[in-house]
Amino acid sequence: MVKHCHAAAETKRAEGLPRIALVGNPNCGKTTIYNLLTGTHQTVGNWPGVTVERRSGSARLGDEKIEVIDLPGIYSLLGGGGEDQAVARHFLRDEEVELIVQVLDASTLERQLLLTAELVELQRPLLLILNMVDEAEDRGLRVDAQALSLQLGVPVVPMVARKGRGLRELRMALRSALRSLSLPQRPAWPADLEAALHGFAAQIDGARGRFLAWQYLELPESTPQALLAARASAAQHLQADSAEDVADLLPAARFTWAAQLAAQVIVSSGKAGWRQHLTRHLDRWILHDWLGVPIFLAVLYLVFVVSFSGGNVFLDFFDQASAALLMHGFGHLLLLSGAPDWMVSSLAGGIGGGLNLVISFIPPIGLTFLFLAFLEDSGYMARAAYVMDRLMRRVGLPGNALVPMVIGFGCNVPAIMGARIIDDPRGRVLTVLMQPFMSCSARLTIYMAFAVVFFRGNGGQVVFLLYLTGVVMALFTAWLLGKTALRGEARPFVMELPPYRLPSLRSVVLQAWQRLRIFILRVGKVIAAIGFILFLLPGIGWTSQGLRATDIDHSLLAQGSEALVPVFAPMGIERDNWPAVAGLVAGAAAKEVVIGTLNGIYQRQAGGDLMAEYRQVDLLQELRDALATIPENAGKLFSSLGDPLGLGDLANRDASIAASGASSETLGSLAQSFTPLTALAYLLFVLLYVPCASTMGALRREVGWGWMLFSVGYGIGMAWAVATLVYQWGTYAAHPQATWLWTAGIAVALGILLLALRRQGQHQQNPLRLLEQG
Repeated sequence: MVKHCHAAAETKRAEGLPRIALVGNPNCGKTTIYNLLTGTHQTVGNWPGVTVERRSGSARLGDEKIEVIDLPGIYSLLGGGGEDQAVARHFLRDEEVELIVQVLDASTLERQLLLTAELVELQRPLLLILNMVDEAEDRGLRVDAQALSLQLGVPVVPMVARKGRGLRELRMALRSALRSLSLPQRPAWPADLEAALHGFAAQIDGARGRFLAWQYLELPESTPQALLAARASAAQHLQADSAEDVADLLPAARFTWAAQLAAQVIVSSGKAGWRQHLTRHLDRWILHDWLGVPIFLAVLYLVFVVSFSGGNVFLDFFDQASAALLMHGFGHLLLLSGAPDWMVSSLAGGIGGGLNLVISFIPPIGLTFLFLAFLEDSGYMARAAYVMDRLMRRVGLPGNALVPMVIGFGCNVPAIMGARIIDDPRGRVLTVLMQPFMSCSARLTIYMAFAVVFFRGNGGQVVFLLYLTGVVMALFTAWLLGKTALRGEARPFVMELPPYRLPSLRSVVLQAWQRLRIFILRVGKVIAAIGFILFLLPGIGWTSQGLRATDIDHSLLAQGSEALVPVFAPMGIERDNWPAVAGLVAGAAAKEVVIGTLNGIYQRQAGGDLMAEYRQVDLLQELRDALATIPENAGKLFSSLGDPLGLGDLANRDASIAASGASSETLGSLAQSFTPLTALAYLLFVLLYVPCASTMGALRREVGWGWMLFSVGYGIGMAWAVATLVYQWGTYAAHPQATWLWTAGIAVALGILLLALRRQGQHQQNPLRLLEQG
């Protein structure tokens, strides 16, 4: 007898709580049921060792409390799918839970029962939720839940989860099932199959012996060496009376069982309802070969417009109210308590100002998550990925790679996290590595500040050029890596197209809140730490007496920035323009603080009173003013729908200055330190180099240290090369020889990079091993 076990993912278990696992095919309504059970009592993280999202929460069944695990959608316990389905398989086969709860889409019951057959063979306590019974009835189908329960020997609960129907019955059934745990009845397989499974399972030690026997018979490549002889014997007996291969006999048995069971429990049928007619008519347009792509782009444009224009209604309120409380009010309290100026500046201006930046982005980012959750639950996003697949495949990407790209215009962090929807590991890594080049909303404040000074007549065109450059660089990066280090073709893209449905408001809000909470916590920690450091460095410097308080021109920030100026000289940055370098260093941590850093530097150089905003504070008036911005901005909402980026502000000096967040001192100093050409080169560098520390952290979590370091180095190199080429050829007449030398050097460096990437791809027998090394 051979002992066999699977390596189980280590998962923390809530102390003393019974644990249930929700499992089901994708788009069966599983997450909606999870949200109904757990509400806001949820935690989101990653499964140990992988980047797949892990969702768990607590639920109350009367006076009892349980832990609910929401597993990724899965079609089979035997194999297939991406990393997320592998996580679900290993959890169901190896982790201990009191009850497995399978969610079935009643409108496609026969196909859903294929997974049920495998779960039954696991011989673990099971409960079925027959979800979407309204959609089944709309298709002319009615499922007899009681008959299904009798056939399988497990509880079956009919539900319409998105409307909350059946929730009370589900809670009662869960409570009852946990009190009297019983195993499901195995299907009546053909005698020869039953004999083969029984005999082979006897050779495998452990509680899952019979299930493993089924797996090894169907998937011979998964059979351990010590069991090959036993498998061959079982397969020989099973195949004796059949001309078919064993690997085909077992799936056929499952299909036959599912079809027969579905025929027994579907007790009536009739004409299709309005929902099916609507789905059919909408898909004629949405999935059209020529109209599908324009419709998708129009939908994403609307999401982008409504998210940012709608977010702008509340953005000033969040910005001004948080500034009043976290900066001005907090700083005033510190001054009243006798705190020194440096402490007030560091705590209120640094940490408080950093948190203020994070909070100000909550409205547009939150609305983006909200609308994307709505589109996902409505059934449209699956169709969007389908229609874009042909276009994206030309650069080696799956169709759903475009969704994270669009999210990247808001923020690169959720865009990188959004790449988890891509099953293909190669396509997922390529999509993630594209995101740093998508121009996030934080970069727009920098564009505004320079546009108002240098590009008054054509600021809109310049900003559009920057956005377009980012998209081109993102696609070029995917194409380059896809032809070298990550060689291969995009996998065939297969996705189920669910019927259109009106999403549950509760489910959509909870999904958006979970994503927003992750964004706030991750970015907030980083920005608060960065804010403290950036307010500390300008006030201290290295002198002959050691580390001492000093003016900003002799501070550590100035000394470090001046040391880096020669690196940026080829793109037009001169020694006395070290604040520009300081802004880039700060921007590597967070783009939101670039203008704030320049404001602080130029204000200190001008001898401004840094404590003025903390001495006299009228907190109530500031909060009233913040509240008054909501109706004022709401009145501008419809006029801004055609200009979601606010580029129209470039036509108005006061509006563009306000949008940039730059002070008049900063704008004047920019005019003295840059020319239009050096400003353009600087903006290109800002666009292409390291997005922010939060994005780097998201890269590390999603694709590992190796790819994160490559992305950082590649981004900085590309930013420097593009900015240098723009400046050198813009000033070609002044130094033609130097321009050609710099151009040749950049060409050689790009050639070396290309050869190194190609060599790396050739060196790997399987290029996807790079993902594991990452």
